[in-house]
Amino acid sequence: MFFKELNDIKMRSIVILLLLLVSLAVTIALRPYTETMFSQMISEFEKLPKFMKKIIGSPEQLTRLKDDEYYLISQWHGKNLGQFLPLLSLLIAFPIFAKENEKKTIYFLLARKKRKFVFWVKFLTGLFVLLIMTGGLSTMGFVLMKILGYSVSLVHLLPCLISEMVGVTFFFSLFLLFSIISNDQVKPVIAGIVILIGLPLLSLIKSVSFLNPYPYILCVNVLDKGIDWPYTIVLASVSLLLIVSDYLVFKNREF
Repeated sequence: MFFKELNDIKMRSIVILLLLLVSLAVTIALRPYTETMFSQMISEFEKLPKFMKKIIGSPEQLTRLKDDEYYLISQWHGKNLGQFLPLLSLLIAFPIFAKENEKKTIYFLLARKKRKFVFWVKFLTGLFVLLIMTGGLSTMGFVLMKILGYSVSLVHLLPCLISEMVGVTFFFSLFLLFSIISNDQVKPVIAGIVILIGLPLLSLIKSVSFLNPYPYILCVNVLDKGIDWPYTIVLASVSLLLIVSDYLVFKNREF
């Protein structure tokens, strides 16, 4: 059953992996040109339209992009890989149970195996693939830049890796719940997209902005403050509660 689940996930994983590898290649290929490009933007910053200034941010941020370490964290972890990780979690999680429900093959599975076995094999296979892809892509950015002679270190890679691993576990556990309770594959996708769009909007309200895990996954403060351990512990705890909820809902659901 483990290999069946891997086979089901294989095609989606390969397509997503190839897209992210292209994104990584482009990010690294642009590195030699960013210093010149952003230096020109800094010199002409005051002449730029207001909307462009808001998009770019402060000139100090542009200046920091001269540092290879900052470039790797902000442009790969923060703007490419980090942005895709919640979506990656959704794409792997949504069909795991919903597909079986839609095709009515869940009855066949439960007739042959215990619910506990079916749940944990499906859950662990999906999470395993997700964590391997996350860890591999996160590490690959560092490795490739190091091979190409850029000045990057492992000091900030581990905090980013922990943040990304905890983040994708949270999203995967949440999206898996939608998959369990849905009888088709459309509903969990729609629910997941609503979550992906809605969570960043919470940052607009200061009192509830902490509920948005995107800044944590994007490693926004890793360079200046290191890993946010309180947020890590809370998000990991919430993820654990979601996993328990996933199991209990699947265990007690009538098929």
